[in-house]
Amino acid sequence: MTELIGFSLLPISFAVVHLSISRSLFYAENLCKVEMAGHKVAHATLKGPSVVKELVIGFALGLAAGGLWKMHHWNEQRKTRAFYDLLERGEISVVHPEE
Repeated sequence: MTELIGFSLLPISFAVVHLSISRSLFYAENLCKVEMAGHKVAHATLKGPSVVKELVIGFALGLAAGGLWKMHHWNEQRKTRAFYDLLERGEISVVHPEE
């Protein structure tokens, strides 16, 4: 009886081994294939402009440019104020000294 069970299991084990070998050969064939990748590249889909995104970007750029412009003017005011303070204290003069 044990021979009968062992004998009947032989075709099943052969089928499992054959299936695993054929499956590994199938994967090996697919690994060796060289295909052009031109058709598989995902392209970005073009959408229309986003109004909210444009407004946020414009607002941010406007604030940045305005801040830089304001800092430039504050720096110029500081230079002018320092010049007139020195002039008032007499440390500098705008008149060319005679020699």
